[in-house]
Amino acid sequence: MMNMVQDQGAHLFQRQDPVFYAGSELHQIKQRKVQAALEQSGLDGFLFFKAEAARYITDFYVKGFRPFMEPEYVVLVTRNAPPVLGYISGSDDLRVRFKSDIADARKLPGLDNWAGAIGEMFSDYGLTAGHIGTDLMPYMVADGLRQRFPALQFSDAGPIWSHLTAVKHPLEVELIREAVRVADLGARAAIGEIRPGISEHAVVAEAVHAMRRAGSEFEPFIPLVASGFNTSMFERVATEKIIAPGEMVIIDIGAVVRGYTGDLGRTVICGAATPEQKAIYQATHLALTEAKKIIRPGITCHQIDQRAREVITDAGWGKYLYSGNTGHQLGFGLHGEPLVHRDVDFEVVENMVMCLEPRIVLPDRPDVGGAHLEDVVLVTADGAEQINTTPYDERLLD
Repeated sequence: MMNMVQDQGAHLFQRQDPVFYAGSELHQIKQRKVQAALEQSGLDGFLFFKAEAARYITDFYVKGFRPFMEPEYVVLVTRNAPPVLGYISGSDDLRVRFKSDIADARKLPGLDNWAGAIGEMFSDYGLTAGHIGTDLMPYMVADGLRQRFPALQFSDAGPIWSHLTAVKHPLEVELIREAVRVADLGARAAIGEIRPGISEHAVVAEAVHAMRRAGSEFEPFIPLVASGFNTSMFERVATEKIIAPGEMVIIDIGAVVRGYTGDLGRTVICGAATPEQKAIYQATHLALTEAKKIIRPGITCHQIDQRAREVITDAGWGKYLYSGNTGHQLGFGLHGEPLVHRDVDFEVVENMVMCLEPRIVLPDRPDVGGAHLEDVVLVTADGAEQINTTPYDERLLD
């Protein structure tokens, strides 16, 4: 009955561009990049499950970059053929027909039966043997495909995807600039609302309002406004906590424009700062400044990470260094790879766009809190250009 209703209403719809479409030129550029990566890899196909991969390859508007893992899409890429999209939601039936140029889109069954549906794709495209690169394939899918196609080999396509997406086309760079501009508006709106007596949640509402009005599709991660003791644990969401005088306030904001992400962070003081609060802020600011100075083509992500850590350690705050990465690539999706991390020796290339975000948090000193600063930089031929414009807190720098 559902298919009959859909078919009866289908004549009412006309072909449209995908939602938040970046244009046909970039659409074709990305598909050529994917085909070139497949050819260079020596693989017979790609099978991607991440929603951002499905959207990057097809430009069909998948349901956002959700803060949890729920397999809803799969995209198959074979050599010299348009991508094949699988989806589970009935709400996508008409959307994929009238808001994409996907010629082969298939409704998927429940996850337990994905292996059979994907197996039919493989058979239809002659992939009963060979080598497939994949990302987050669920175990039951991998097990079912191996049983059905014992001559097929699967391997991690993560490094290939990193190389494919890390270096941006000039059209992508312009879209990232716009996304960062919108994120800047959100950060400035949040900073403008910070005062004693307001809740973190109310502050973040102003940021989201400003970004949505400026064209952001959605928030690529849960917007963060953390104050006081929440900064000392780097709380990941804006809570109902009321901001008090003398508290550090960390803001981490993101926006999405036509699929491309802007992401930046700032720390401000509500009222007057203590000497310790100024000290951790200034060490974080110096680490960010020094890390940006060494960015250029040929340097490694490891070296950038190391420089930021050296500065914080030399300033006497090594005990409180954030243990994760100092940064990440920015573009389609959120935390793109390669990460700016101590274990990543990926060489930086012109037209990479990355976020640098050194951080000092004092879990044993909630009265002091923490500091987090995040800037977006475009790697140029001989250095780096900062894209975001939200100012630092001069009260913490003096």
